[in-house]
Amino acid sequence: MQVNAHGLMTIPDDAELPVKPLRRQVGRACEGCRARRAKCDNDRPCKPCRRRDEPCVRTASDEPKSLTQAVREVEKLRRHIKQIEKELAWYKSQHSTELAMSSSLATQSPGQASVPGLDLSSARTTHSPPDMNISKSPIGNSDRWSGWEGICIGTARSPNSSWYGPSSLFYFIGRMNNYLGAILQQTQMSNQMVLHNVSTALLNGTNDTNQETDPARQAALSAETPFTPAEFLSQTQEEYFLELFWKSYHTCLFPIVNEAEFMAHYRSLWVVSGDKRKPCGLVDIMIAICMQYGVPQLSPEQKKTLIDGDSSVAGRGYFRRCHQIITYQLESPTIATVQALVLCSIYLCNGSFQNMSATMASLAVRAAYVIGLHVAPLPTLPAPERELKKRLWWALYELDAKIGMKLGRPFLVHRSPAEPQLPSDQPEFAMDSGSHLAPIGGNKTWLSFHFYNSRLFITARELHEAFYERDLNLTQGQFIWDDPESLASQAEFMQLRTTSLTQWADDVPAVLKTKRQDNGISFSTDGTRLDIEPFAPIWLQRQRLNLELIYHTLSANIYRPFISFGTGSTSEMVDQLASKCVLHSMALTNIIYQTLSSTTILDCWHEAFQWQWNASMAIVGFVLAYPHAALTPEALKAIDLCVNICEMFGDRFSVANSAALILRSLGPKINFLLQYHSEMHVPIQESEFVGGFSTDDAVKSTAGTEWLDNLMGGSSEMDNSFMMPIQDMFQMAYSIEQWSALDTLLPTTEGDLWNI
Repeated sequence: MQVNAHGLMTIPDDAELPVKPLRRQVGRACEGCRARRAKCDNDRPCKPCRRRDEPCVRTASDEPKSLTQAVREVEKLRRHIKQIEKELAWYKSQHSTELAMSSSLATQSPGQASVPGLDLSSARTTHSPPDMNISKSPIGNSDRWSGWEGICIGTARSPNSSWYGPSSLFYFIGRMNNYLGAILQQTQMSNQMVLHNVSTALLNGTNDTNQETDPARQAALSAETPFTPAEFLSQTQEEYFLELFWKSYHTCLFPIVNEAEFMAHYRSLWVVSGDKRKPCGLVDIMIAICMQYGVPQLSPEQKKTLIDGDSSVAGRGYFRRCHQIITYQLESPTIATVQALVLCSIYLCNGSFQNMSATMASLAVRAAYVIGLHVAPLPTLPAPERELKKRLWWALYELDAKIGMKLGRPFLVHRSPAEPQLPSDQPEFAMDSGSHLAPIGGNKTWLSFHFYNSRLFITARELHEAFYERDLNLTQGQFIWDDPESLASQAEFMQLRTTSLTQWADDVPAVLKTKRQDNGISFSTDGTRLDIEPFAPIWLQRQRLNLELIYHTLSANIYRPFISFGTGSTSEMVDQLASKCVLHSMALTNIIYQTLSSTTILDCWHEAFQWQWNASMAIVGFVLAYPHAALTPEALKAIDLCVNICEMFGDRFSVANSAALILRSLGPKINFLLQYHSEMHVPIQESEFVGGFSTDDAVKSTAGTEWLDNLMGGSSEMDNSFMMPIQDMFQMAYSIEQWSALDTLLPTTEGDLWNI
């Protein structure tokens, strides 16, 4: 401080003035400070309360602070009142319902108590009212009605039924099947869903449905059948198939094996003479899955020396030995155990053993939990090992998401804050991965496919869960297709969220996109032809195609529930999303058809056929539900392409020939059926459905089908001999994703056509 000439104290210019700290803003004062109008702070307890030695209480934090919050609170209370009214109505009707049930059960014969096969129940009888606080999951174990049901169908050679959820293709086929059954005014028998004779004939299997009492089968399942040398290949043959792995499943599905380390381990398993190899589960399943992929590419003479039967189960001897080895490792699994289980799941999926594939995937997830793959790897580990563990964990996430959405069943892998980050696709990590593949440009590598594929499944699963877990506020036994308002609400809800899929497609780098002719856009549904880069390595071309095909498949599956059968008028948004489903399905069909016609990129790629079959059923369903839509003539042309594609795949594995037969037989019959009812206006009787829809309005969807007249030549006669095979075609459709003979994977005794 200084004194000036007038005797006043002054502050020098270079002196620093003390700055008073700003008081932090408090969102809401505690109750004591509010009552005393004292200045509160964000401490717990606050400073004024500590001074007064009083408890610092903060309550009523959930009170609405704005008009928007108040409106939300009012809506919440209204929903609560509506739920209470439903419970009250339930209590009033419960007594009369129980009396009616008692009367019905008293007059029912024992043989009518239950019918195996298709579970068509759309209403439940409970002994307690719906709980307001239980999970909204459609597959939960609560009694609350979610508006979603599944379908129980028997496998091809077993009377035992399997449950598939509302997102599954089986459920969608069931909706189509029952819609046609209602139009035909036919009684749908439950046991028609148990495909004993139909699918067995399709796949040239045996026709023995009494498996429980089959002595040969019991002996096969109980005895330890030794492996014969004829089931296994020489070292040269094994290395031929292993070489296929690195350019197919390794680069275009899951990069979960270090190529350099694996090959060094593989060669160490052979004795010096090269005549015998020590068994190894991971090696065996890699050979099996590559035989499944590579054998169909061989000439008929070469095939005969390797397999006897359908190539979809080529390498089953290796699979059996792998399964036996990893079974003993489950108590103390390793990284190799999880890798082998993942590949076993893929092998079974390729062979259409969907339930066994899901079981293998669940074992892989549990084994991964045992060895701690679900948490971020320690930073002290070498970088290549850390990245391999990350890739393996996210491969499990993709596999679990794929199976859960495909079959409509609960997921086993769940996100957590401790999970590993997505693996890096940078060049330095690709160089340490054990595979020496050149960068693809734009600072991207062969690992970039897995990175963007993982992001795609994360996005798709989030949309799946948001759609099926949303509370629809439906009454007991009511389906979403019974309530146009709920269906429209779901459409608006999903329309806002599916932009995340579009954003994902925009984020995919150009080096992972297949270019289009005529300035077309990749990952779009504009119908432009592919401009396949001729000099790119085949693994990169397959990566680009697989990424786009997976995108179209997941998009079509998300929009598929909006294909509504016979609900009368639907909102414009519902129709738009149904159109998006068929557009994605047709885009996938055009891509696969052009690729198979002009290249070998997708030859023998089993999953591409499964994507095509899924798209084919979506196109057929759209034609049935929207015969008057502007896209319907184009969809009919796409069905012809679907038949051609299945025939192309049929040259490689026989189940595709069955799919072609179904589509070829189904197409003209459905067209004839639609024209017949649009002309005759035959009334539809009430019946039970897999997925709810109003039978009163079912015929209305066939209006405006003049384009069918020219197609069907003006014929309008239709008898029962023509109508019945339509149901058979849909029954056969269930068998495409279910193999007809489990004996192909199990050791059998003499007398079985599928003797291994």
